[in-house]
Amino acid sequence: MPVISVNSDDLIDLSKTDQVTLLEVLPKLGIEIEEIKEGSWELEVSPDRCDMLSVEGIARSVRGFTEEETGLPVYETEGSDIKTEVDLSVQEVRPYVVTALIKNVDLSAEALKSLMDLQEKLHTTIGRNRSKVAIGLHDFRPIEPPIEYKAVKPEDVSFVPLERSVEMTLEEILERHDKGKEYAHILEGKDRYPILTDSEDNVLSFPPVINGTLTEVTTETDAFFIDMTGTDMRALEQTLNIMCTTLAERDADIYTTEVSYGSRNITYPDLSMDSIEVPLEECEKVLGVELSSSEVKEILERMRYAAEFKDSMFEVTIPVYRHDILHTRDIIEDIAIGYDYDNFLGVLPEEVTIGKSLPDRELKDAVKELLIGYGFSETMNYMLTSEEREYEKMGKGSKDVNMAEVKNPVSKQSDSLRTWLLPSLLSDLKENRNESLPQKLFEVGDVVVDGEQKTKIAGVMESSKAGFTEIKSILDGFFTNLDVEMTVEPEKHASFVEGRCAAAVEEDVELGFFGEISPEVLENFELENPTVAFEIDFEALYLLKKSG
Repeated sequence: MPVISVNSDDLIDLSKTDQVTLLEVLPKLGIEIEEIKEGSWELEVSPDRCDMLSVEGIARSVRGFTEEETGLPVYETEGSDIKTEVDLSVQEVRPYVVTALIKNVDLSAEALKSLMDLQEKLHTTIGRNRSKVAIGLHDFRPIEPPIEYKAVKPEDVSFVPLERSVEMTLEEILERHDKGKEYAHILEGKDRYPILTDSEDNVLSFPPVINGTLTEVTTETDAFFIDMTGTDMRALEQTLNIMCTTLAERDADIYTTEVSYGSRNITYPDLSMDSIEVPLEECEKVLGVELSSSEVKEILERMRYAAEFKDSMFEVTIPVYRHDILHTRDIIEDIAIGYDYDNFLGVLPEEVTIGKSLPDRELKDAVKELLIGYGFSETMNYMLTSEEREYEKMGKGSKDVNMAEVKNPVSKQSDSLRTWLLPSLLSDLKENRNESLPQKLFEVGDVVVDGEQKTKIAGVMESSKAGFTEIKSILDGFFTNLDVEMTVEPEKHASFVEGRCAAAVEEDVELGFFGEISPEVLENFELENPTVAFEIDFEALYLLKKSG
């Protein structure tokens, strides 16, 4: 969980309360007080509440909880003529950018430190260590708009980066600058690197690595230009809103800017708010307490929402900085926090029972224990995948089952749900190809085939001596320990070497298949050593065990 350091006097001042009240309220808001030092507090914040990764965001929530300032915060914007042109060259590198202009900023040394700390925490959380979102904060005064976002050859452009006094090319920054070394992996394999320049060709930023000294932010900065680049437009918009509203909590003014993708112009930041409907009955059912509509409305306003009650239903307006609200249960959770967990009364169960694992869970645990005993390491992969990885890279060429497709995918690499496990495990081997051999991985996970969710068991083994005989002997022992009598029948599979693939069968029930992965598939996943694999239908195995 993220831990932030806040100036205690600053927190007290922004919260409009006292130290005693803060010590009582912060834990109720889910903020753990790790350490109290002279002049500063170390606070642990829930990772889904990125709006509270700064002293300003925490103070905003505290003011609501203590009823110092309730209801929905509304942030006004003014227009500006600042425009950023996006060149097509960035599409294969870092395709998206969002921007904003903040004026009338009055930052003390503590406030500036808080802002920089927030920037880094957002990099770590939403930004996934800058790979998804990278934030640039600039002193606006030296900038000559319009701004251009483009990709260039690393040896063609040089500028003076922060923490240096001489010009360096982009290539030199990645090789010699501390920040360049830290984030060079994000640009690995790219022929061109992204930069932002102004109308006089001054380099403002080299995302996701570092800004230039030209626009370095100090306590004298009274106007910020904010740029955020990345691979996920929604994450960029959410992060920009958090940053802008945080500065607005210190009475700064937010100005909109324009980003141009050719003929498509987009205005940022977009501070329009969404709403969600929450039935009062569902709220009472989940919380286990009876609450009147007026009580719930009051709680929601303390938690900084706006709420209107009509026909047994609340229409709740979500603050623009709350990117974590996805479902009615998220609102109900906040109602529970606002009601105060200390006010929930415990009830002893009427009957005393002893819990135990369900039979299918016991079988899964037995399967995992066996495979770990054979030297395999367990992995857990996302269900999102791509048709390319599921079929083309696996040598199948075309789909043989109906894949569940994502309606609005973030990327082509996550546009559908996986139909089997082996592509994920081979991808894991690819990511670990610099590690020592042998490598043995397995997964017990879900797939979706023809619209139906199923559980599979799969394993891969890569080594210089991996072969059919070895994987067959492992599965012989595996099934024997599960009291399943396995027989082997020839199997033809596009992902395996012909003649070195077999089906595992018991009582005319095909449990799965195994064999040697074909050289073509190994090449597709950049694997240089022989690899064997197996995949088993867990449901078929469970039904066989249950009937036996």
